[in-house]
Amino acid sequence: MKNTTLLLTGTSGFIGYKFLSFALLNNFSIIDILREKNKKNKKLEKLRKTYPKTYKNIFFSSSSDLSNKIRDIKTDYFINFATLYSNHAHGQICDFINSNILFPTLIYDSINKKAKMMINFGSMMQHSNNKELTSKNLYSATKNAFEMISNYYSIKNQKTKFYNIKFYESFGENDTRKKIIPTIIDNYKKNRTTKILSKALSLNIIHTDDIINSIMILINNNIKSGSYCIKNKNNIGIHKLINVLNRKLDKKIKVKYGNKHIQPKYRNILKILPKWKPIKNLEDKIIKTFKNEAS
Repeated sequence: MKNTTLLLTGTSGFIGYKFLSFALLNNFSIIDILREKNKKNKKLEKLRKTYPKTYKNIFFSSSSDLSNKIRDIKTDYFINFATLYSNHAHGQICDFINSNILFPTLIYDSINKKAKMMINFGSMMQHSNNKELTSKNLYSATKNAFEMISNYYSIKNQKTKFYNIKFYESFGENDTRKKIIPTIIDNYKKNRTTKILSKALSLNIIHTDDIINSIMILINNNIKSGSYCIKNKNNIGIHKLINVLNRKLDKKIKVKYGNKHIQPKYRNILKILPKWKPIKNLEDKIIKTFKNEAS
């Protein structure tokens, strides 16, 4: 969209980079906030050379440096993909707080009265046991803390739209994250065995195109501020998916199933984003991606 400026964070990550590539291809002007270490990110450097007029970077080294550099920034929409997710280690507590709370709060505080819309992405782990903002782990606790801060800004400034969009699991082409499907693909290519908790494991997975679509729906429609979920109607059973793949592959997937008890499916307590629908035939898309990337 020509003459529309998006302020982005988290583009060095998988989903953020997918959206960044889409946005540049579709004529958005991008201001990208990145840590100094990402100056040497080859994928982002390539995009800078490809889109020199519409892709601008702000590199920062500290919180004060960030505050100074975004003070006078002008943007139509802010989209926060930035997140730190890992298992809880005591030495990472400051990293969790800096990435998931401090970093987006500094941006919200600087631009909330200038932007038309603020979009923050989170996880359904923030709603453990079907309750409002009940954290499953330290990661979701810090995401919940920021959402409470976001609610403060939404009350303070009702002229700007504020959204929190959440999902369970995601998948896309060339996915290198430590998620179950890219892990199975990687292990298959290396002739390794994948350990899976249980044959009963099933996941609610959406494609990265679904996430991009949710953003475009928010930008192009007058939707009430709030928290929404994007999810598939049905979960994908991992055991069934592997069996289907094994019938289509020349070489069988090596897998070892554990006996871990799988918790019953949680009821989704958030409203589905209005006008949004998941892509059709996700299982077929996963199978096609697996065959293409594993060959």
